[in-house]
Amino acid sequence: MRDHDRDPLSTGNSSSAVIPDETFQLAPIPILIEDWYGIRLWVDDLRASGVTDLDAYLDRHPDAIQHLRETHHRFVDANEAVVTLFEAESKDAFFARAKKLLPASRRSNEQVLRAMFNGDTACQGERMLTSFGGRSIPIVWRCSLPRDPERYRRLHFYAFDITEYQENIDRIETMRAELARAGRISLVGQLAASITHEISQPLSATRTSVEAALRWLNRDEPELEEAMTSIRDAARWARDTTDICHKLRGFMARTPVQARMHAAEEIIDAAVRLIAAEAREKSIAVETNVTPGLAVFVDRVQLQQVLSNLLVNGVQAIASAGDDVERRLTLTARPDEGEMVVFSVTDTGLGIDAQAAGMLFQPFATSKQEGMGMGLSISRSIVEAHGGRIWVDTASGTGTSFHFTLPGAVRSR
Repeated sequence: MRDHDRDPLSTGNSSSAVIPDETFQLAPIPILIEDWYGIRLWVDDLRASGVTDLDAYLDRHPDAIQHLRETHHRFVDANEAVVTLFEAESKDAFFARAKKLLPASRRSNEQVLRAMFNGDTACQGERMLTSFGGRSIPIVWRCSLPRDPERYRRLHFYAFDITEYQENIDRIETMRAELARAGRISLVGQLAASITHEISQPLSATRTSVEAALRWLNRDEPELEEAMTSIRDAARWARDTTDICHKLRGFMARTPVQARMHAAEEIIDAAVRLIAAEAREKSIAVETNVTPGLAVFVDRVQLQQVLSNLLVNGVQAIASAGDDVERRLTLTARPDEGEMVVFSVTDTGLGIDAQAAGMLFQPFATSKQEGMGMGLSISRSIVEAHGGRIWVDTASGTGTSFHFTLPGAVRSR
């Protein structure tokens, strides 16, 4: 623009009619000069009027940024790198379409407004541009904010084309997704082995409930209410079995975890009832201790799977310990530090030695003679998919405690 004697789109103000020097014109970084003087005055007036939350104000006035851009903003100058960035034929061609190429954008423009409002000395943000040829150009921009309002007539915005960087990030994310999928597919064999393990408990509970319903109905005086309760339980376990199968299919189809806030007490109660028949058969008392109002952000069926796996392991550990040990299984849930909930399942069996404990969460690793070694591996996958972790505390002869954390909180009553 060395042959121009005034700023593009000038409003006639001689104070802004400055011919850029050669350093500005030939700078390798795109530099766009814009007039934000009127917007700076608007921000000062807004703050003086008593507004303290700019974001809330913009939420209440969604057209404010568009209005400011139309009435108090103009493009002043640009260097040759800007013309190249937008693939324009000339600087005049760029400024003829500048307002369409750089329309008002709340996400980008509010970064400048917020920095002005807060009295910051600089601001930056990201934006997606569109060139004359229709190419999308991701950029990171940065701007220094002066103290003197007059200097807002020529704000310098520096743009950095991150197309190559973004393409590399996209390639890495694609590779990461494919690697993750390959890893998940490699677990198919393990999942196939785990299917029987995962659905055996709800199927067993379904059968128990159906048989109980038949017994209630076969009495001389049928207990219809008790039979209906057993049938409802059977229907619930059947639904859970179906849900488990759907989760396994979703695992292969890249379906993300369907987490929602659930009352911890309700899920724990369902898991305990799932293994209650087996615990009664082995004369094992199951105790629960749940912090009132505790809620967890989880997929309900998957958390129920984890709890039932750990509870069944506890029942089997106590049963295999003989008659000399106390036959008690305890499940607790309480808030942990931060926004996490810690679950603990403790049995009174003979415990596991430290070497075996270190391998428990590996696929096909088991301390039981007839175990498949899949329950704890799947449990760990479920817990970690929810952003938690799982571990074991054990000492030979003193029982075993499994702990895991999940996102959650205590709801006010």
